Amino acid sequence: MTFECIKYEVKDGIGWITFNRPEVRNALSRQTWMELMQVLQDTYDDYTVRALVITGEGTAFSAGLDIKEMSTVGFQGLGEFLGIILDPIELLQRYPKPVIAAVNGHAYAGGFELTLFCDLVIASDKAVFALRENRRGLMSGLLIVRAHEYNMRYIKELAFTGRSIDAQEAYRMGLANKVVAHDDLEKEVTELCEEIKLVAPLSQKLTKEFLRRGIREIGALWEPFNELFRSEDVIEGFEAWMEKRPAEWKGK
Repeated sequence: MTFECIKYEVKDGIGWITFNRPEVRNALSRQTWMELMQVLQDTYDDYTVRALVITGEGTAFSAGLDIKEMSTVGFQGLGEFLGIILDPIELLQRYPKPVIAAVNGHAYAGGFELTLFCDLVIASDKAVFALRENRRGLMSGLLIVRAHEYNMRYIKELAFTGRSIDAQEAYRMGLANKVVAHDDLEKEVTELCEEIKLVAPLSQKLTKEFLRRGIREIGALWEPFNELFRSEDVIEGFEAWMEKRPAEWKGK
C-alpha cells in the first residue's frame, strides 16, 4: 500500500505504520487520519499481520492535530474535520490485535492522546509527551475517554498545565511500558513483537475485547472460553506443546 502521509510496510508479520510528514513534525492532517483508517480496515481480519506498530519519521512521533489545516476549514468545517478523527480512533479501540506506539520523539496533544489508544507504549529516551490543546483554548477530548485507565491525578496535572514530561516521567506515571535507548527503539519493539507472535491471535483478540468491555463477572468468561475450545488454534497449541515445537497459528 502506498500513501501520501504515512508509510506502511509489513516485516515478519508485523505491520509498521510511520507518520511521514517530518517537515511539520508529523502533524495529523485529515489525510493522515484517513490513511490510518485504511490500514486498520485492511489489516483488521488479516492474521498474517500479528500486530501493528505506530511510529514517526524524523524527530517527532506526532505534534498532534494539524492546527494550520484546521484553521483553514472554518468553524463549519471543523465538525467534519473532527469527525474524520473519531472513526479511526473508534476502530483502534476495538482493533483485534496488539497495537504498539513506538514513540521516537515529541508526542504532543493528539499525538500523545493517540498513544493512549495503543495497547503498549515503548518510548525512546528522547521522547517528550505533552497535552497542549488547553493552551490553545481547546480540550483534550480523546484523553477524557481513556483517563480512567491511568492515575487521575497525573492526568489532571498534565491536562490542567499543558506541561511537557520526558520519557522517564511518562514511565513513572504509567503512560509508557518501557523506556529504551533511542537507537535501540526499533530493535526493542521488534523483540517485543516476536514475543507477541508466540501467542495465539484468537486468544489475543478475545483478551483485548473483554478487557475493553471491562468485564467483572466470572460467568462472562464462558463465552470466550467456549469459542477458544472450538478453535483450531487450541488444537494446534496443545499439539505444538506435546511435540515441543513452535505453534503455527491460523487465527481461527
